[in-house]
Amino acid sequence: MINNIPCPSCATPILVNTEEFLKGTSFACSNCDVKLGIEEKTDLDQEKLDLFKKFTKTKKERMSVIPCPDCGAAITFYERDLKKGETISCSSCNASVAL
Repeated sequence: MINNIPCPSCATPILVNTEEFLKGTSFACSNCDVKLGIEEKTDLDQEKLDLFKKFTKTKKERMSVIPCPDCGAAITFYERDLKKGETISCSSCNASVAL
């Protein structure tokens, strides 16, 4: 996810990719060259920074995608959440799909 973070020095918006930021990438202000990054000074305490670093190292489960049988829109879901007899719904047309 990309966010506009105000520069702590001059308040110029800095485009920051949150996932890259948490992996250790630094982002610089285009106006005053102040850098934002996990290794740079921030207002977060060390415990929260360590938690962010741990979170980015965990493997994220991929989502599965199937087409809706009614409208053809993509239905995304985690396979672990789909159990026999339960349904998932299309966010576009509310059609239900079940195993």
